[in-house]
Amino acid sequence: MNRLVVNPSSPAPWEIQLKDGSNQLGRGDANDFKIPDASVSGSHCQILVGDGIVSIQDLGSTNGTFVNGAPVQEQHLEHGQTIRLGNVEMLFHADTPPPATVAAPAPRMRVAGLSHAPEPAPTAAAMVPPPLAPPLDTHAASSVCKFHPKSPARWFCPKCLRSFCDLCVNAHVNKKTCRACAVECTPLDVAVAAPTETGFLTSLPGAFIYPFRGTGILILIFSTLLFAAMDFISAGIFSILMKIVALGYLFSYMQNIIHATANEETQMPELPGMDDLFGGFLRLAGTVVMSFGLTLGLLVAKFYEVDVPMSAIIISVILGCLYFPMAFLVVAMKDNVLACNPLVVAPAILRVPLPYLVTVVLFASIFGVQQIGNLISSGAGSLTLTTHSGSVFMMALGFKMVWSFIKVYLLTVNMRIMGLLYLTQKEKLGWY
Repeated sequence: MNRLVVNPSSPAPWEIQLKDGSNQLGRGDANDFKIPDASVSGSHCQILVGDGIVSIQDLGSTNGTFVNGAPVQEQHLEHGQTIRLGNVEMLFHADTPPPATVAAPAPRMRVAGLSHAPEPAPTAAAMVPPPLAPPLDTHAASSVCKFHPKSPARWFCPKCLRSFCDLCVNAHVNKKTCRACAVECTPLDVAVAAPTETGFLTSLPGAFIYPFRGTGILILIFSTLLFAAMDFISAGIFSILMKIVALGYLFSYMQNIIHATANEETQMPELPGMDDLFGGFLRLAGTVVMSFGLTLGLLVAKFYEVDVPMSAIIISVILGCLYFPMAFLVVAMKDNVLACNPLVVAPAILRVPLPYLVTVVLFASIFGVQQIGNLISSGAGSLTLTTHSGSVFMMALGFKMVWSFIKVYLLTVNMRIMGLLYLTQKEKLGWY
């Protein structure tokens, strides 16, 4: 079936199965296929499928329709071409890729003055077409991608015998090649079942069980020990540097969980590497400054004895708490601190007001529980330094260790909820 892969180079591509006849695309609800992006017009274009020919026609869109980077009004589509509607990129896959053309044999050169015997008529044996090559055995092909187990396999490499999705092969004009072998891949005919729609509210209870699925309990224990070790090392001459490392790794840990949830993975991802700790710290710090910059400014003014009403500081804190979760989510998904600007965050909040309000309430509740636990844990830590009773010392130390584990668990649940917000509302958010 002819199809379009929308945003093929993004972490969350999605697919449009084109039907015979007219397929109208646009941002409006009346279209055959809705593309929720501000750069796409209400009725942007239509794709006509019939008699083995697929053509695209612009419907007077504001930002234009482009095929392989060139603006078009009406044009036939070929397998592998790139289509762009506004800022949304799509990759066209034909029902059957065009057959390879065979060049005609070059005519013999005749030189004047030389005699040539007449070419003999082809014999019956010569007129028999050569035997067809045996069909490629794709029994070794998997139904899912080698590197993305949640994505259906679309291509099969005949050399390394591995199956790939559209994101894991090199795209050329009329073919796809294996990134490891550089061999042309064979398209696979894979039937994809329609995804089951899951609402945000109905998926929330699973967020509290998610950290214990699979090897999640081991990852939680190791994360608890790792973060505790970072906190211990941070008390010294390298305290500032180690605190930056700890916060950078913390951001990578949270981002990993959000990405795994966005890819519909049901188990905890592996712990992140140590290759982008400084970048992770900058993204986390930039998000906090963007969210609570007004509060920080008012507190600085208050420090320098400027008459700032306490009500203004409280209101700025509330606004920052409403802004921060969505700002953090967009930075985690786009991996760019500049994405948390109000032009992106504010419209996203308005597109999903009810799910986001639930997210903010849960986010604040879990954060409040963490702060109460931190106060009790600090008291237990002080008790271990002052008590002379061995039993009291062990109880206080045990409480600190258990609370550190609970704190990592609550953080994981919070990030799972953020990922579920994106997963269930990504069409409305329109970040792709």
